[in-house]
Amino acid sequence: MNSMLEYKGYHASVEYDAEDNIFVGEVFGITDSLNFHGTSVTELKEMFEQCIDNYLELCEKIGKNPDKEFKGTFNIRIPPEMHKKAALEAAKQKITLNQYVMKAINQSFESKENIKETVIYIPYGKKQMNWESYVDASLTSMYHDKPIWSKKESLIYAGN
Repeated sequence: MNSMLEYKGYHASVEYDAEDNIFVGEVFGITDSLNFHGTSVTELKEMFEQCIDNYLELCEKIGKNPDKEFKGTFNIRIPPEMHKKAALEAAKQKITLNQYVMKAINQSFESKENIKETVIYIPYGKKQMNWESYVDASLTSMYHDKPIWSKKESLIYAGN
């Protein structure tokens, strides 16, 4: 579900005001304050477009460059230790801290659908279980404690 409006590269969030029985919208990503409202979805969209058109027209009349959202820079506050780890990892990869952060953000957008799942079925004659700790002794003795696979692949071991 998408509750964002978009027009001419500007975006607005929308909320419903139950007290006044109207939809209220606010353009975000710019320093100027642009708000609008409507009693129906159609009216809300019309008022949003009118709000943006009026803003652009006013900026032209007064000789101001209209704000653009998402200029490509932002500040982030993280603990100093995390800053240090990120900077050192970027240096190891011979990239800038900016490039490292962009890479991490891009990886967070990767589709989970691309994850490959491999199921390995190994039949057992007997299955040993430690009933006190609920640990399957056959699995711990047969396999490494830390399975080896890529970050984009998950492994599931199944037995009888």
